[in-house]
Amino acid sequence: MQEIQLKRPSLGDYKEYKVMSTSFTIDGTTRTHYSWYPNHEAGRFERPCRTSYRISIHESYRKNGRVKKKQCVVGSISYYSLIEFGLYDSIDTGLKHASELFHADYDTLYDLVENKMNPILERIRQEFQQTEEYKVVQERDALQKRHAEAKRAFEKKYGVDEYEYCYNIFGELMEPEYLKQIQAQYRAQQAYSRSYQDYQRNTYSSYSGGSYQSIGCKTYTDDEKRILKKCYKKLSMAFHPDLNPGSDTTEEMQMINKLKEEWGI
Repeated sequence: MQEIQLKRPSLGDYKEYKVMSTSFTIDGTTRTHYSWYPNHEAGRFERPCRTSYRISIHESYRKNGRVKKKQCVVGSISYYSLIEFGLYDSIDTGLKHASELFHADYDTLYDLVENKMNPILERIRQEFQQTEEYKVVQERDALQKRHAEAKRAFEKKYGVDEYEYCYNIFGELMEPEYLKQIQAQYRAQQAYSRSYQDYQRNTYSSYSGGSYQSIGCKTYTDDEKRILKKCYKKLSMAFHPDLNPGSDTTEEMQMINKLKEEWGI
């Protein structure tokens, strides 16, 4: 492993993000969506360390009494690439080539490089965690996490993915009137749901009772009996033994005849 110095420093994450609003009108109704984007005017963090690590694998062997070397450059990894992308993504392609060149096991070579780079990687992580960029990005990630949680909670409660049309990423209410509309729709849906459930319970209590006997107690009008007769004929034709050769429909016919008695037709 060889340390080399790059000619110029690299740039890191953006120093600031800002809230952006996008408005559009459909059928006379204007809606505004709130998101956030990098503030290009504020610039990006400058990363002062220019160190890059050139990784190569060597093999010494003897030929005709002379010591010779075989070498394969696995790749070069910058200081900050180790933090952002890790070791594997940076050396995978080069290590596969080295594995073929030296006829060596890929995993064995990877372990060799990893053991060499791990102390360096740990030192780089500790150094980077002391920088302003790291602290700002950590705060930004925490903000995004809170925003995502609030967005999921909003959708779970109201059943609509409209959080970003009411709030910005900081949780500040930007569109109170639209939020009132969503809440009103939610209350109306809740009221309808309760009303429908009450109707279902009352219907079940009045007409079901859980037994055929309670149905049989009902007095049917002449028009209702004509409809029930048609139902009886349809069922009888569907399950009559003569029309179902090879099938035992005794139980079905017993049930149909029982219904006929209970219907009083």
